[in-house]
Amino acid sequence: IPKVDSGSGDKYTFGELQNAVHNIAGHLQALGFSKGSNLALCATNCAEIMLMTYASWKLGGVVTLLSPVLKPGEISGQIAITKPNFMFLDKEQRQKLVEVIPDGIVTFPTMQIIFAKEGVEDELSFTSMKETITWEMQSLTPDIEARAVIFFSSGTSGPPKAVSLSHKNMLTEILGICTMLEADMLMNPKWTGLVVYLPLSHSYAFFMSTINMIIGASTIIMPRFDPMKYLQLITDYQTELMILVPPIAVLFAKNKDLVAQFNLSCIQSMFCTGAALLPEVKSTCAAQFNIKFAGYGMTEVSGASHWTPSESFMEKHGAPDSATNVGVIRDLETDEFLPAYKTGEICTSGPGVMMGYLGNKDATNATIGADGWLKSGDIGYYDKNGYFYIVGRLKELIKYKGYQVSPSELEDLLLSHPKIADAGVVGFPDLESGELPSALIVLKPGEDLSVDQIRGFVSEKAAPFKKLRGPVEIVQQIPKSASGKILRRVILSDLLEK
Repeated sequence: IPKVDSGSGDKYTFGELQNAVHNIAGHLQALGFSKGSNLALCATNCAEIMLMTYASWKLGGVVTLLSPVLKPGEISGQIAITKPNFMFLDKEQRQKLVEVIPDGIVTFPTMQIIFAKEGVEDELSFTSMKETITWEMQSLTPDIEARAVIFFSSGTSGPPKAVSLSHKNMLTEILGICTMLEADMLMNPKWTGLVVYLPLSHSYAFFMSTINMIIGASTIIMPRFDPMKYLQLITDYQTELMILVPPIAVLFAKNKDLVAQFNLSCIQSMFCTGAALLPEVKSTCAAQFNIKFAGYGMTEVSGASHWTPSESFMEKHGAPDSATNVGVIRDLETDEFLPAYKTGEICTSGPGVMMGYLGNKDATNATIGADGWLKSGDIGYYDKNGYFYIVGRLKELIKYKGYQVSPSELEDLLLSHPKIADAGVVGFPDLESGELPSALIVLKPGEDLSVDQIRGFVSEKAAPFKKLRGPVEIVQQIPKSASGKILRRVILSDLLEK
């Protein structure tokens, strides 16, 4: 059973999935979907997201993954960048997006058809798309260089950008992991299933779900995370692998009694990525779940570019292998390649490096050099065995529970308030969440605005993970350099002192 939707209870065998994808593709083609067409998907986790994806790829199309937790205005901006021809929504998202997609399609003339997961009057439903249809696929020459999927990522700085990944990029990551699995480099000899709770709009969850299809494993999809339900599903389906992000690892590490309620002896290894995993949390998880691997990478390199095994593996083995990408350290000023133990920026090259940021050539050029090396924005070094260590970062990105939060995006939002003159946003350290979006605020002369009102304004306009959950201070001025650049380290230092 390759797809199990724990929310709806729907289950698809490989045969049923193949038939469903074939019929969906036939209906899509009848509606004008063809090679290069763009299908945007915005829904709470469900099996339909992946089925619609496979049908789009069958016809040579592209899928754009939009986060269901974003507010209408945020999604509107992402639709404007990606210009989808078709869109798939669940009931909740459709209701939320009525104001930006009124009467079907008006605001976005490139969009042709909207599909609803549930039946909605005058709109095609997912159920009707699965109905049997006799059709003949138009002639299609496979092109691995063609765009396959678009995710949104802030990269090293600035607001979220549309990351374009080709089929080659996708296959690089997927087949790379498959190769490591077959060679027993993952120390996970059996991989028959995986419970996915992270949003499928996140590349981590999307890639792992697709890998499961390639290797014949089951994907048990959760609509949203619930710790008790997650551990119960692992027990029910006897999955050998866990995928975590540091905040969830912290949750389990701090709630040992909760974990002890379940027989998790089926777990052979765990992948953890999305943000830095503290050593003390890693050691606790090692005892709880027999942790084997942590991954490092970014959406821009098609997922993981580096895999870090357990300490015992590192002691017994030499330099790590990479079936997908190559990493180096480059000097921050001269851009020269550095030897072992010299600190600089971690850079990655290889077939996993993205096509670029859609519609943003300047950001693409700033991230990928003329020589093809992609700048991660992270500071680190590697040892004599080729293992990489992260010691800091250049990028301004805030990581809240694995979600990317752009300081400049929040600053722009705050400056749109009629009473705010200036703002500086940083990430405030937090053990459970990683970092909490925090801010210094300058009010316009004579204006009065409380901290609670500022928090409320952001909560109303931005996705939940962008809320100002950390310290918010009203000040006379924002620390800036002579050139006007916000000095975020100074802001963070001030907040930490207070």
